[in-house]
Amino acid sequence: MKIKLLTIAAVTVLSLAGCKKTEAPAADAAAPAASADTVKAGTGVAECDQYLEKVYACISDKVPEAQRDMMKQGIEQSKSAWNGIADKSALAAQCKTAMEQAKTSFGAMGCTF
Repeated sequence: MKIKLLTIAAVTVLSLAGCKKTEAPAADAAAPAASADTVKAGTGVAECDQYLEKVYACISDKVPEAQRDMMKQGIEQSKSAWNGIADKSALAAQCKTAMEQAKTSFGAMGCTF
């Protein structure tokens, strides 16, 4: 139950932050610098690591700079919460669900997973 709540909270924070889009993303040379911006997932669950890495890359590349920090903090909070779970047996399914939700949420921003 705790894992499900953490997953829902993470997806909600990321989705809501994406909805606050008030300016068009700059199409300047920021993209190459953003590609070096990554998260070292290391949760021990492949599905969760994939989710964290792909969503973080999307945020770095597609989200307007004014909103990136808040969204990246959400990713870091999810990572910390997932790293703190001792029994990770149910975590893979939760991360798969989070990835499916992220495909919809972040697809509107031009991200593909």
